[in-house]
Amino acid sequence: MRADNILLTPDRVVFVDWPHACIGAAWIDLVAFLPSVAMQGGPRPWEVFEAHPLGRDAPAEQVLPVVAALAGFFVERSLQPPPPGLPTLREFQHAQGIEALAWLRRSLGGS
Repeated sequence: MRADNILLTPDRVVFVDWPHACIGAAWIDLVAFLPSVAMQGGPRPWEVFEAHPLGRDAPAEQVLPVVAALAGFFVERSLQPPPPGLPTLREFQHAQGIEALAWLRRSLGGS
């Protein structure tokens, strides 16, 4: 999930663009969403994750590898040429990568 995949209606929130929908740990969607929130001026990912019921109940030994994979994905993809018709995608991924790396650094005991 990303902020640009959310539609706000007068009475609800609708999430769209789920090309890889699957069943798994519920907290993974929250992990994937939070770097986007932070890069757009929201709170730090770990602040939201640790306060959220899904995050509080998630096993830390499982969360860390997902945060690391997400950070790696965003950084690696941000270094690729932009796909046709999406000139700002790599910049968006770069900004999410910065937030995911900050979360990873914090999770590993860095500042």
